[in-house]
Amino acid sequence: MRHQLLKMFAFVMTLFVVSGAAVASEPSQAATCTDLGDQLAKAAESAGIPINREQTVTTTSNGVAFAGTSIAGFEQIPATQFPKGVDAGFIYLSSPESGIPAGYYRLRTTASDRDIRVGSYPGIVSLVNLEGKVVTVVPATIDTFSVSVPKPLPFERTLMDAQIASEGQTLLRPYLTITIKIRCPNGSTITITIRI
Repeated sequence: MRHQLLKMFAFVMTLFVVSGAAVASEPSQAATCTDLGDQLAKAAESAGIPINREQTVTTTSNGVAFAGTSIAGFEQIPATQFPKGVDAGFIYLSSPESGIPAGYYRLRTTASDRDIRVGSYPGIVSLVNLEGKVVTVVPATIDTFSVSVPKPLPFERTLMDAQIASEGQTLLRPYLTITIKIRCPNGSTITITIRI
């Protein structure tokens, strides 16, 4: 009897070890997930868009995926150029509920010449796809502490921050917002809010 129990135990352990090896050899979900920051960098390179790759931010929540960074060289563009439209950031956005097609976009910031000053003023940000088409325009707030580029720059690179937050809920789903802040040593901070 004892001999049969040992054989049975050995058989069960063999099954356990073999099944564990099979599970361990399957790719984990984390390993198969797309690295949004890496994909953003590849898309920018392919499109010839210079970005500050070391400042990439990514966030996901409730079916929304976002990756973004600033445009390299934006650090040297003064606020006085906003009336002409300035590319400040490059993003990937996937948000089916927003009505914005999933894809890569340049964030072109524009403000009225009469509004540009030290302080806070309104602007708009156009989401421009890789084909150069404006897909949507969203409101922005620009906070400027210097209308000309400070010399020396107060910090080296433009920083981007992004957050997905719930503003409330209907019976079916939450109201979400994506808030993007682009803090630039050129003298301005741009805050963009996309409501979903």
